[in-house]
Amino acid sequence: MPDEDSSTTSYYERRLQQEIEAIELKLKELTAERDALRRQLIKARWENHHLRDVSRKNSASRVLVEQRVLAALEQATKPMTSSQLFSVARLANFELKENTFRTHLHRMKSKGLIENVSRGRWRGIAPAD
Repeated sequence: MPDEDSSTTSYYERRLQQEIEAIELKLKELTAERDALRRQLIKARWENHHLRDVSRKNSASRVLVEQRVLAALEQATKPMTSSQLFSVARLANFELKENTFRTHLHRMKSKGLIENVSRGRWRGIAPAD
């Protein structure tokens, strides 16, 4: 009978270990979900802050794209390419078309927010104090 007790004990130990591993996996998944929700909340707050004075839908999209581009250029150590900036802008508007984005860039250039350093390379212009 001692063998039966030891096999029963090892069965329970294996079963408990499996349950612990399943709980740890659930915790890992929940932690990842929580972190994703936190990122979404930060993004929503950021967008809401930049849209407080915007009334038209198209204007809202443009403002978000412009803010993303300016933030990326501010953090960049060297001029960024149009395609790099387009990737950043798509975070604000995943439906953004390249032609529309180029229009946004040229509007920003006309406003004096960015400058074209060379063909397809852009950098931000520091605001005058």
